[in-house]
Amino acid sequence: MPIAVRTRLLSTALLLALVGASGCGERGEPLGEIEQPYPVTVQGASEKPAAVASRPERIVALDPGSTELLIALGARDRLVGVPAGTERGEGPQKAPPSAVDVVSPNLQLRVDEIVELDPDLIVATPSTDLLDVTRAQRESGATVYVQPSSSVEDVLRATLELGLLVGEPVEARRVASQIRSGIAAVEDRVADEPVRTTFVDTGFFITVPARSLLGDLVRRARGESVAGETPGGEPFPLARLRRLDPAVYLATSDSRVTLRDLRADPRTEDLRAVRRGRFAVLPTELVQRAGPRLGQALERVAKALHPDAFAEDG
Repeated sequence: MPIAVRTRLLSTALLLALVGASGCGERGEPLGEIEQPYPVTVQGASEKPAAVASRPERIVALDPGSTELLIALGARDRLVGVPAGTERGEGPQKAPPSAVDVVSPNLQLRVDEIVELDPDLIVATPSTDLLDVTRAQRESGATVYVQPSSSVEDVLRATLELGLLVGEPVEARRVASQIRSGIAAVEDRVADEPVRTTFVDTGFFITVPARSLLGDLVRRARGESVAGETPGGEPFPLARLRRLDPAVYLATSDSRVTLRDLRADPRTEDLRAVRRGRFAVLPTELVQRAGPRLGQALERVAKALHPDAFAEDG
């Protein structure tokens, strides 16, 4: 059997073992030392698998969730490039002070800066401009891993795959187990609550698909998006929104939508959720970030949909 094929099979077998370990209960203890074989190949969300010949020492993260995930996995000190706005410092949850901004505040990739950093590994997501990513890969020679990010299960898989790539499989299992535990705790809390019809506004009545990370969080929190499975990137038709009349209206914090604005708008003032004040703002940096804080994200969504289930928390 060729060495490359044998190595990929070993990596796949280890990933499957880690997936099974992370989903087999609430045990918090680590697995113990696991020898990390290199080279490593994982699939990610791209048609082309990501392969590294050795432990990456210079890592560029192009997404805030990926940055948080890499820090949680113990690769903090190897981060040389991060998105603008990433918190830096000496704390274990912060990026190194020396990390360079490689994604502008308006989400434009700074390809030349990425190439100058001479990375071994670039971590992107499907929402990243993949044309720019391809150019950065070509000019730097780095491996690109496209992190799955459209659901909780996607992030769990990405945690384990990234753990293999960066040589931290035990920490990956711990982080995945922590995510699962946080998600399960919230799902148990709302298990007996009724399903609430919901509209999520990210600004200008543009909503999120059910097959997205926030869409998955709404579903797990016992919400049902009135927008359906695959709303487009255009504003949701307001006549249809009034007809569907959701029980809860959610807005992401970057949308700048307020209950006062909705009540002052004749197009939305008669919506049941608006009349009854069933409105909540969700922090974008939490609920749309495919990183290790998914348990907290789900709790925020669940509290917005079912506040009575959390009333005893004060």
